[in-house]
Amino acid sequence: MTNDLTLTFASVDYLDRTRALIDGSVKPAGLTLRHIPFTPGELFRRVAQYSEFDVAEFSMGTYMNLHDRGDRRYVAIPVFPSRCFRHGFIFVHGASDIHEPKQLIGRKVGVMEYQQTAAIWQRAVLEHDYGVRPQDMHWFQGGLKRPGYVERNAIPNPPGVTIDFIPEDRTVEEMVATGELDAVMEPYLADGFIDGSGRIRRLFPNFVEVEQEYYRRTGTFPIMHTVVIRRSLYEEHRWIAMSLFNAFVEAQRLGWQRLLDCGALAVMLPWLTRDLWDIQTVMGGGPQHWAYGFQENYTNVDALCQHHFEQGLSSRRLKPEELFAEETLERPIRY
Repeated sequence: MTNDLTLTFASVDYLDRTRALIDGSVKPAGLTLRHIPFTPGELFRRVAQYSEFDVAEFSMGTYMNLHDRGDRRYVAIPVFPSRCFRHGFIFVHGASDIHEPKQLIGRKVGVMEYQQTAAIWQRAVLEHDYGVRPQDMHWFQGGLKRPGYVERNAIPNPPGVTIDFIPEDRTVEEMVATGELDAVMEPYLADGFIDGSGRIRRLFPNFVEVEQEYYRRTGTFPIMHTVVIRRSLYEEHRWIAMSLFNAFVEAQRLGWQRLLDCGALAVMLPWLTRDLWDIQTVMGGGPQHWAYGFQENYTNVDALCQHHFEQGLSSRRLKPEELFAEETLERPIRY
């Protein structure tokens, strides 16, 4: 409609949960979205450093850090387009003697950015489940797969934590592959692992079983990203928070239904039906395991607030309620 507000929407182009928003199959009431696709690293750097997008996918960890520092350029809605268990993304040098988490104590560990949400969850797992604190490792930060990574949101080293930068012409994965670093915690599969060379291996070879046990015990499916609105826009048009939220929920519902139509597989996963059954067995039927909504994710977000504070990334323990648009706090989801 001609009276619609036209907003820029910057995000990763996911195959299922946001595709209907991107292709226009789902339209937020009163809004027209102009989608701009990005990779997470570049997107989060630009969102943290500038205010060029009306609506954007953003790192939960970095958003919380900005909020704690009084940077209120954005307000989030309880939509979480990226979630992932992270045990399977902790890698070690292939020839090292590290075979269990306790053996990371005193070692050199690489990470793209210490504040990265994936690394927050990985450190929390190591500390709370295996007794390995962030202070027990020497951290090295820099480009994972390409040299010269530009930090999105510079922060001081948390108390008691040593973080150094790798040389600008090197990569973290390269230094783990050569044994110059002992391990890496990352959001991607390491090249030295997937190439079959054996230069890099998983700390948890049975990561699926470990992650399923973690979920059964904690009920936590870790949140990585949220969706933020430029606060000046939100304050002028408060209704857009619920319009966007409802549209994201509908797009997710359609994406799930598309996955369930296994007569012609929606994605290139030969055993998709088995995966869907495993999800139902461990996490429950329907898309509830990937639930949006504040009430549905309170425990999950509250745990992240605790880990964020424990790891020195916020000066106080943030409350989930202060992170999201107030209009969205009481909206229950019925899948």
